[in-house]
Amino acid sequence: MKKDLDAVVERLKAAKRVLVIGHIKPDGDDISSVVTLVLILRKLGKVAEGCIAGEIPWFYKDLADVPLIKNVDDLRDFEYDTSVTVDASELSRIGDAVELLKGKKPDVTIDHHQTNVGFGEIDFYDSAYAAAAVIIYEIGKQLVDYDARLAEINLLGIATDTGFFKYSNTDYKVFSYAAELVKAGASIQRISSAVLEHRTLNEVKLLSEMFAKLHIEEDGKLAWSYVSTEMLRHTGCTEDDAGGLVGEIRSMYGVEIAILFIEWPEGDVHISFRSKNYADVSKVALEFGGGGHVRAAGCSCKGVDLEEMINKVVARTRQALKPDK
Repeated sequence: MKKDLDAVVERLKAAKRVLVIGHIKPDGDDISSVVTLVLILRKLGKVAEGCIAGEIPWFYKDLADVPLIKNVDDLRDFEYDTSVTVDASELSRIGDAVELLKGKKPDVTIDHHQTNVGFGEIDFYDSAYAAAAVIIYEIGKQLVDYDARLAEINLLGIATDTGFFKYSNTDYKVFSYAAELVKAGASIQRISSAVLEHRTLNEVKLLSEMFAKLHIEEDGKLAWSYVSTEMLRHTGCTEDDAGGLVGEIRSMYGVEIAILFIEWPEGDVHISFRSKNYADVSKVALEFGGGGHVRAAGCSCKGVDLEEMINKVVARTRQALKPDK
């Protein structure tokens, strides 16, 4: 069940050696939350390591301290007394890092997804928070003084999960905390440059091909496209390069729901959903084994046919455009 945040703080104070785990297919909030919590714990004199299973998108590594994150193999022999997951709504979201838990529940889970199932010994999850990094900041302020280094990596998560302060989850708390972090020395320019200005020529080619496959339905309210393994191969791109393209579809005028299907490797399909004003895409993602937020959600399906998944998901999403669906 959801606990008071004070319970999380007290558990972290009592810990001596901590393993912090983020979710697979990491975004800025995930990366930020792992690194920020590790740095907070180290400032407290504790031994702390951060883990994310799988590759971290290369452009995040331009930001200081992101390389602190280790993979599963690096941490198999790491001994800890407290395990923490961040920004993950269920255990499957941490991928192969589950092996590091050795069959036990995480001691603490910290999350902001409304689809969170509560899978730790102490759970704190609240979808009223714009980002997991906002929760981490409220924890961090109680434990340490922020310097520029800590402030910048914490701001990364807040900035990216609010679409750089343009999504509907951008509330007064987001602006207030962002201002405090900038005052502490964080540079929004460095963050935005790393995250928003990294597109390569190959990615531009992939973007063009993705838009060539674009379908628009429901009087312009539903737009979807796909990226196949063949498209990735001949443009020289990776699955990570395709991850942010759903936002390009969402940005089109009149579109309420945007969907992007990414096939990689062949037989596996990752699906990203975005909405603008009223449609709850988390409900759709949940039906296909995923989850997320009202306006941003996703799921991954293994051993499936791309065309069949497109047909199933698009049919279900059409219903989400109707009231009370």
